Amino acid sequence: MPELPAAKPARAPAKASGKPARFKDPQAQREAQRYEHPIPSREAILEFLGQHGELLKIENLAQGLGLRDERDREALSKRLTAMLRDGQLLQNRRGGYGVAQKLDLIPGTILANAEGFGFLRADAGGDDIYLSPMEMRKVLHGDRVLASVIGQDHRGRKQGAIAEVLERRASRLVGRVVTENGIVVVAPDDRRLHQDVLIPPGKDRGARAGQIVVAEITQPPTAQRGPIGEIVSVLGERLVPSLIVEMAIASHGLPHEWPVDAVREAEQVEPNVSRAEVAGRLDLRSMPLVTIDGEDARDFDDAVYAEPTKDGFRLVVAIADVSHYVRPGTALDDEAVKRATSVYFPGFVVPMLPETLSNGICSLNPKVERLCMVCDMQVDRDGEVTRSKFHAAVMRSHARLTYTRVWQALGEKDAAARAELADVLPHLEHLHQLYRILAKARQRRGAIDFDSREVKFRLDKAGAVVQLAAEARNDAHKLIEECMIAANVEAAKFLDQRKIPALYRVHAPPPESKYEDLIEFLREFQLKMPPHAQVQPKDFSALIKKIKNRADAGLIESVLLRSQSLAVYSAQNSGHFGLALDAYAHFTSPIRRYPDLLVHRAIRYALAKGKPSEYTYSPTEMVNLATHCSQNERRADEAERDVDERYKCAWMEKHVGSEFDGVVSGVTSFGLFVELTQSQVSGLVHITQLPNDYYHFDPVRHLLTGERRGLKFRLGDALRVQVLRASLEDRKIDFRLAQDVQSEAFASPAGGRGRRAQRAG
Repeated sequence: MPELPAAKPARAPAKASGKPARFKDPQAQREAQRYEHPIPSREAILEFLGQHGELLKIENLAQGLGLRDERDREALSKRLTAMLRDGQLLQNRRGGYGVAQKLDLIPGTILANAEGFGFLRADAGGDDIYLSPMEMRKVLHGDRVLASVIGQDHRGRKQGAIAEVLERRASRLVGRVVTENGIVVVAPDDRRLHQDVLIPPGKDRGARAGQIVVAEITQPPTAQRGPIGEIVSVLGERLVPSLIVEMAIASHGLPHEWPVDAVREAEQVEPNVSRAEVAGRLDLRSMPLVTIDGEDARDFDDAVYAEPTKDGFRLVVAIADVSHYVRPGTALDDEAVKRATSVYFPGFVVPMLPETLSNGICSLNPKVERLCMVCDMQVDRDGEVTRSKFHAAVMRSHARLTYTRVWQALGEKDAAARAELADVLPHLEHLHQLYRILAKARQRRGAIDFDSREVKFRLDKAGAVVQLAAEARNDAHKLIEECMIAANVEAAKFLDQRKIPALYRVHAPPPESKYEDLIEFLREFQLKMPPHAQVQPKDFSALIKKIKNRADAGLIESVLLRSQSLAVYSAQNSGHFGLALDAYAHFTSPIRRYPDLLVHRAIRYALAKGKPSEYTYSPTEMVNLATHCSQNERRADEAERDVDERYKCAWMEKHVGSEFDGVVSGVTSFGLFVELTQSQVSGLVHITQLPNDYYHFDPVRHLLTGERRGLKFRLGDALRVQVLRASLEDRKIDFRLAQDVQSEAFASPAGGRGRRAQRAG
C-alpha cells in the first residue's frame, strides 16, 4: 500500500494574551467530571483533526488544542495511543496522526484460514473482506488491523490490503516442537495460526522435538519473515485429557491470573451486607424469591418471583448488584473489562470476577442478604409487559433450586420433589402459569425457537471423560429464559428512552449470501422460505414447527441456525431478529458478562436522574466497548468449542469399534459427516469407507452417488456407523458404515427416500 500522507506543519491558531486558544471541546463538562486534570475528549480530537484536513504531529496537535503543560501532553499521548489501538486514528511513518475513517481505512479482526488466506471481519459489520496469502504473512488469526479495499478477487469478493496492525492477538500459543537441521520451530496446534514460530538458540527451555509446549511470540510476523518467539513451558509428550483446558487457555490467550491489585480490592470487600448498604434500598427480604440453575452452578446471578393479579401477573426479576462492588476505574473493573466474560469449561471456569465476589457477596446464595437490582413488571394475560420499574434493592433468596428438581415437581408431578419444594411450590406454579402466557406471546410475535440440546461431560478426578450425554431443555429452563428475556427487554427500553449510553444485544437478519445457500439446501428437502427481502422471524418459526416430527428435524434446525447472523453487542439499539424484538439488552448476568454490568451502571445513573451528556461513558467509548466485548465473547465461544471437541474425541477414543445411530449432517466430495443421535458427536465417513465404487458429488443437492451401483447418500439420511478411530490431537473422529449397513447397501440398493442408501432412479 502507498505511504500515507506526510504530516504538514499546522497553522498556529490565533493567539490571545500570549496563550494558545484552547479548542472548544463539546464533551468538556463530562471530561471535567471524570478527571482531575482533563484534556480534550476523543470526540474533540477527531473533530479537530477532521477540520484541518491533514495529518498532524503530536506537537502541532497539542498546540492546536491549547495543551502546554508536560502533564497534559503526556495525557494526550496516552489518549492518542488508545485511539490508535481502537482504530479511530492512524499514524504514518513520520509521526502524523489522521482520522482513519477519512483515510477510507476499515478497522476489523483477522480471520485466518489454514490454507493461508484470510478475511477481515469489519467492526462495523457487513461482508468479510478477502485477504490474500501475501497479505496474511503480516498477521495472525485474531489480530486487529486497519485495512483498505483495493478491488475484487476472482470470485467477486471485496479484496483488502492491511495498512496497519492495531493490536496483536494474545502472544501465547500451544504447539508441537519441530526440529529440522538444528532449527527449532513450534507448529501451532490451532491450524488458523498458519505460520510456525521460530525459536532462536537458547530460547527452547530444553524442549525436545515432538513435545507439546506453550510458546510466547516475542516478535510478530512481517511481510519478510514469520513470527519469532520463545518456549515458556513444556506441557508433555502427548496430549491427555487433563491438559485440554490448560491448552485452551494458553491457545486463546484467556486471562486467568489475577493482578495483585485486583486480588487486594476483592479481599477488602466485606463478606456480608452491612446496614449502611441497605439504607435507601427497596426491601424485598420477605419476598420468596428463588434461584433456579443447573446442578453444577456456583454463581447465582438471578432470582425470580411471580404472583397473580387481577389483570395477569406481577413478575419480579432480581439480579445481583455487581455494580455496587465493582466500580469504574478500579483494578477489579480493569480486569473485568479485560476478560469481558467468564469462560465455562467442563468442570472448570475462568471467571470474570474473583471467586470471593462471583461465588460470594455478589452471588444470590440462599438464606443470606444480598444487594440486587430489580425489574418489577406487570404482565397482562396476553403476555405483554404493561408496566415496569427498576429499583436498587436488598433481598434474601428463599431457596437454591435446580432445573431438574423444579421440572420433576412441576412437569412430572413427582411426589418427593413436590414435598421437598413444598415451601415455595405455590410460587413455582405461579411462575409456570406465567411461563405459558409468555411462551404464547413469543409464538405470536414469531420468535425463532431452536430446541437445542446441551452436551454435558462428566469428568473424573484425573480429568478424563467418564460420561457424555446431550440434555434436552425442559420447561424449567424455558421458564427462567422467558423471565430473563422480559427483564432484558425492559432494561433496553428504559435506557433507550433515557438516552444513557449502554450496550444493546443486537441480532441482524440472515446475511443474503447465507440465506441463498439455505434456500438451496431446503429445496432438496422440498421445503420453501420467502425471498430474502421479505423474510421475517415468524417464517423460521413456521418452518421449525412444520419439520418438528421429521426424522431429519435436528439436521434441518442446525442448518437454519447456521444461516443466522451473529448476535453482537452494539451502542445502538437496532433490535433482535431471532427473538423478534425491537429492543433488547443483557441485564441478567453481571457476574459473568461485562455488558450486563455496563447496563446496570447505566440504569443506576438514570435512576439518580443523571444527564446523558455527563455520564461516565461517552457514546464513542461505548462503541469501543461493544467491539471489545463482542470479540471476547467470540474468543470464549471458540475456546469452549475447542475443549468440547477434544473431550468428544477423548470419549470416542474409548469407544473405538462401538456402533451408534446417526444422521448425515454434511456431504462432501471426500465423504459424509455423520452426527450421532444421542451424543451429538460428529465424525467423518471417508469415501474409502463406503461400498467400493466411483462416487460423484453434487454440491447443489448435497448428494453423493455411486456410479456402478447407484448408491445415494444425502443430507438427513439415517446411518448406523462404527467408530474407526478418534484423535485427541487432531480433533478428528473417523467412522465407517456398520457391517449391517454395508450388507444392506449391497443387497438392497433400491428404496424410498430416507433409506440409508439408494439406487438412482
